[in-house]
Amino acid sequence: MSSAHEQLLDTLRLSHADGVGPVTFRRLVRVFGSPEAALSAPKERLLEVPDISPRIADAIRAARSDGWAEEECARADERGAKLIAQHDPAYPRTLLNTYDPPPVLYVQGDLQEADALAVAIVGTRKCSAYGRAQAEKLAAGLALAGFAVVSGLARGIDSAAHGGCLAQPGARTLAVMGTGLDHVYPPENKKLFDQIAAGRGAVLSELSFDSPPSKEHFPRRNRIIAGLSLGVIVVEGDETSGALITARFAVDMDREVFAVPGSVESPNARGPHRLIKQGAKLVESVDDVLEELKSVAAPLVRLPRPDARLRLPAASAPLLESAGLAPERAADDGRPDAADLRAVNLNPREKSIFALLDPVEAKGVDALIAASGLKAHEVLATLLVLEVRRLCRQLPGKRFVKA
Repeated sequence: MSSAHEQLLDTLRLSHADGVGPVTFRRLVRVFGSPEAALSAPKERLLEVPDISPRIADAIRAARSDGWAEEECARADERGAKLIAQHDPAYPRTLLNTYDPPPVLYVQGDLQEADALAVAIVGTRKCSAYGRAQAEKLAAGLALAGFAVVSGLARGIDSAAHGGCLAQPGARTLAVMGTGLDHVYPPENKKLFDQIAAGRGAVLSELSFDSPPSKEHFPRRNRIIAGLSLGVIVVEGDETSGALITARFAVDMDREVFAVPGSVESPNARGPHRLIKQGAKLVESVDDVLEELKSVAAPLVRLPRPDARLRLPAASAPLLESAGLAPERAADDGRPDAADLRAVNLNPREKSIFALLDPVEAKGVDALIAASGLKAHEVLATLLVLEVRRLCRQLPGKRFVKA
């Protein structure tokens, strides 16, 4: 049995232990170095890890002899699915560099490096004809421009987004499920599931094969949709819509957020309109999305003509080159990393101040002046611009943090 397969089994065992979610899994691997080492650790060592209770420690110890992991791998082989753990080079780099990536992705179909160039389209299940048409049109436009389209395989806007993408020859779409791969939900989307998995992209889940539909799974699913994407487009949804949860995840991950306006008399327009008021990019056509993302996409694709399909260069580097907890890039590489996607449209001075800010550690104006080499009035004016754009917040004492 290969060491890679043993690593996968250990990852499944540890992540399946009662009380071990994605954040705790990553913390344990950080402390002990690998899932195998965490599973083998003495109980007293496990209890030294923050948030590990005696009950969770006992569950981790018991997971070492749990035969469930072997059964999951056998089921994957039977149905031709892949189980991709975080150590696997096939694991999406964009998702890996989020706060709580799934320890294992269940994948039906195939993931490609080109899928790093992706945009999500999400919205209400109870969409109008207008919303469905907008989702289909935007998905088709993104597909023609060379982007993969990500959505959640749900009724309504999600189905329209996948369908609009698949209508374009050779286009790819990624569907993220809130169930296990053995439970296609809603059932009427089984044909769509099969079409995507049969060579037009991939269907993904973080849940075991037999996980049924459950209301707590779908909000968690939305973080994966945001994590796989450069930006999220919201098409219809009221103010309680799950699409707004996806948008919030996108903001937390420093992805771009877009919203399609609707009628002021439609309840389904309230969600997108609220996002626009909060700073989301208003979308009237796919050109609005491409304009916003072209600075991110340009280092990864060729842009020969406005009417030509975007293509990955033959020797393309991954969007995110590091599998670590923080993205890394060469100092002279102009490509923004996952934490700086919001900064692509800033001017050089704004970018320099934005890069100096930290989301946790507040910095005073004097420190920013010293670090930037700019004059006081230049720093203050730039901070005001960043505040207006909701890229930073001012705290008492004239101290600033990245928003």
